[in-house]
Amino acid sequence: MMRAVDRVNIFLGRVAAWLFVATGAMLAWEVSARYLFNAPTIWAAELSQLAMAAAVFFASGDMLRSRGHIAVEILRERLGARASRIASAVSSLVVAVFAAVVLFYGAEIAVRSFSAGSTSGTLLNLPKWWGEAALPAGFFFLLMQSMVEFIRAVAGKPRGDADK
Repeated sequence: MMRAVDRVNIFLGRVAAWLFVATGAMLAWEVSARYLFNAPTIWAAELSQLAMAAAVFFASGDMLRSRGHIAVEILRERLGARASRIASAVSSLVVAVFAAVVLFYGAEIAVRSFSAGSTSGTLLNLPKWWGEAALPAGFFFLLMQSMVEFIRAVAGKPRGDADK
């Protein structure tokens, strides 16, 4: 189960990376179309915003798995092995609680938009829930990864090797 969560988050991290590439390409196209050809697009700004938001939320679980988030290492280095494991377990629980709250309220917002048929109101007029669903989806996988990291900290196991 833990390796499955690792693998899903690794996959989502790669998807996020490609979404960032797509965001850059869309914005480069928009700037070129607008300033070189005097023909701005109606889609590039909105789709790049959706892609960037999804990328940020999808990457969060993989960042936790790979310990890519900001951490105060000076404190951890001064702790003994047992105290360091306790600190990791506690921080994993804090992340899990935060992720669960964001997941709950984010899902509520996306479901409300879906039920109401809300749209962006732009020229593309995309359903609002498309962008809103990325938040609870990303935080669901962050929640799963934080629980995996909690189990690893309590058990004294190192990070999984699912990315090898």
